[in-house]
Formats: sequence, structure tokens, C-alpha cells
Amino acid sequence: MRIETITRKGREFAVIPVKDLQKLMEDAEMLADVKAYDAAKARLEDGEDELIPLEITERRLRGEAALRIWREHRKLTQERLAKKAKVSRALIAAIETNRKTGSVSTWKKLGAALDVSWEQLA
Repeated sequence: MRIETITRKGREFAVIPVKDLQKLMEDAEMLADVKAYDAAKARLEDGEDELIPLEITERRLRGEAALRIWREHRKLTQERLAKKAKVSRALIAAIETNRKTGSVSTWKKLGAALDVSWEQLA
């Protein structure tokens, strides 16, 4: 790579051919992708993150209630989830059947009990 320097207003700049600049930018983007991949892999290995199974995504796309999907994925009954989240089983049933929406506070409790963000449920 051929690098020339120029000085403008007392500051020195490097001048390189455009093709070399493009290669450097591509390499930098690849490095950023590798770092992001490594970080995501480390979060998975440390148990800080989890992969969302395809079945969950497919069920969501079919319009099923996220709360029911995650509850079933975690192998919890409505009763057990209600106890863990400290909400009523009737409220869980009503949310799962779209008869009630639930408050943000309720969603946060349910999310914590299911170990998912409440935004994934709401």
C-alpha cells in the first residue's frame, strides 16, 4: 500500500489510493462483525443470552399469544407461572386469550418469571 502525506493548515493527512481505502474499510467492517459474533457467542456460553427457537418465532408469526408460547416453552402451567410472577392465574388466562392486556407492571413480573424481557411478551 502506497501512503503519501499532505499538510493542510498545520495538520498532516495520509493520502492512499481509493481501492486501498475501500479494502481497509471492508477489513474494518469484517473485524467489527467478528467482534460482534465473538461477543454474542460469549453471552450464549455464559448463559447471559439464549437463542430463540424457530418454533417460538413460527408460533408468533401465526398470531399466537407470546405469553402462552413462552410459558409453554418454559414448561410452566398457568398456575405455576401465576405463583412465580405473583399474579392471578385468571389474569394470565385472560391475557393469553386477549381478553385483557395487562399493565406494564404485570408484564414485567411475567417477563421476570419467564426469564425473558417483558417487551418480548407484550
